[in-house]
Amino acid sequence: MSQQLQLARQPILDNEKHIFGYEFFYRNDDGSNDFDDPRSATSSVLVNLLNQIGLQNSVGSSRAFVNISGDLLLTDIIPTLPKEHFVFELSEKIIMTQRERESIKEFHGMGYEFALDNVSFSEIYLENFKRVLPYITYAKFDTTAIDIEQLPEKIEPYKDMKLIAQKVEIPEVYEAYKAHNFSYFQGYFFAKPHMIQHNRLDPKHLGVIRLFNMLQSDTPIAQVSNEFEKHNELSMQLLQYLNSTSLFNLSETSSLREIIELVGKHKLLQWLLMIIYSKSGKDIQTTKSPLSLMVQNRIDIMYGILELVNPYDIEKLKDQARLISLLSLLESVFNVPMATIIQSLDVDSVIEEALLSKSGKLGRVYAITLSLESNDYSTAQVLLRSYQLTMDDMKEILNKTLEMKE
Repeated sequence: MSQQLQLARQPILDNEKHIFGYEFFYRNDDGSNDFDDPRSATSSVLVNLLNQIGLQNSVGSSRAFVNISGDLLLTDIIPTLPKEHFVFELSEKIIMTQRERESIKEFHGMGYEFALDNVSFSEIYLENFKRVLPYITYAKFDTTAIDIEQLPEKIEPYKDMKLIAQKVEIPEVYEAYKAHNFSYFQGYFFAKPHMIQHNRLDPKHLGVIRLFNMLQSDTPIAQVSNEFEKHNELSMQLLQYLNSTSLFNLSETSSLREIIELVGKHKLLQWLLMIIYSKSGKDIQTTKSPLSLMVQNRIDIMYGILELVNPYDIEKLKDQARLISLLSLLESVFNVPMATIIQSLDVDSVIEEALLSKSGKLGRVYAITLSLESNDYSTAQVLLRSYQLTMDDMKEILNKTLEMKE
C-alpha cells in the first residue's frame, strides 16, 4: 500500500474573498475520485483529516465541509468529531426517513452544522428535505444549473440559511450571486481543488477488528489497553486524533493506558468504527512497516535502559516511556511540531519535560535513546555516565533492535 495518502481540498470564501472553510474530497491512492461506497469515502476523508494529517495542518481555524452518507447519520460517529470545525454536507441522494430526520435534529441540538449540497428545485427534493430545513445552516447552489433570472424564486425556500454559490468560474457569476445576498463562494474563479499528499500510517485491519470486538464484548479496559500496545500505528493514530479534536483533557495522563481509560469504551468503539468503514487498515503482512519498527525500537531501547537502571516504580516509567516514544514519532510522521502536540494534548508535566527539554529521569533516557538511534555514541557515552553505564552495557539492547530491523 502507498506510504502517501491523497486528499483534495478546495477553499470556500466569504464575500470579502477571505477563506471561511474548505471542502474536502475523497481521493484514491492514485489520485482518482472513483468510489462505489459513500460511507467508506466519507469515513476515509474523516480518518485522513483527524488521524493522519491533523485538523491544524489541514483546516487551521476554518471549517471543514465534508460530504456525509445517510448511514453515517445513524451512527454515533458524529459526536466524536469537533463541532466547531465540521460542516456535514447532505447529498441530494440521501432518502430522509424518520430515523435520518431525528438524527439531524439531535445533532443540530448538540451544535453540529449541516449543509444541503447541490440544492435541487424539484418537488421531490423539497418534499424529501422540507422537514429538516429548520436544522440546516447552509445551502449550496450549483451556479451552472440555475438561470440567474430565476434565482430569487429558487432560493425562497432556503432564504433563512447561509447561501453558498459553488462552481463559480467567472467574475460575472461571483458578482451576480453576491448581489443576491450569497454569503460564501467556491469555484475555479478562486481556486481549483488542491491535492494534499501526506505521510500515512495505517493500522493492520485485523488488529482494528480485534480491538473493536473486544470493546463490543465488554472486555475490561485494562485488557483493551494491553492489546493497543501491540499496535503502534493505531496508537499513533489515536494520539493524532486526540491532538486534532481537543475533546478530552489529558492534563493528568502520563501513559497510553490512562489515555485509553479517559477516552472510554464508547468513544473508542465509534472511533474504531470510523476506521473500519474507511477500509484504511492494511491486510495481513509478514513484515512491519518501517515507521512501526522505528517506534518499537525507540520503545525497546527506553525499556532496556530502564531495566538496567532498575528504578523504583519501573512499570509506571515504562508506560510513560511508551507514550513518550509514540508522541515523539508524531512530530516526524505527521509533521506536527512537538510544542503544538504538547500544547494541544496538555499531557502530564513529566512527559512534557522529557519531550521538550529532555529533562528529568525519562528525559535523560529519551536523550540517550535518540543518541543511540543516530549513532552519536560519544554523546550517548556522556549521558550514560549519569547512570554509571557504558556503551558495553547497551550492546545487548542494540543487538535486539538490529535483529528486529532485519
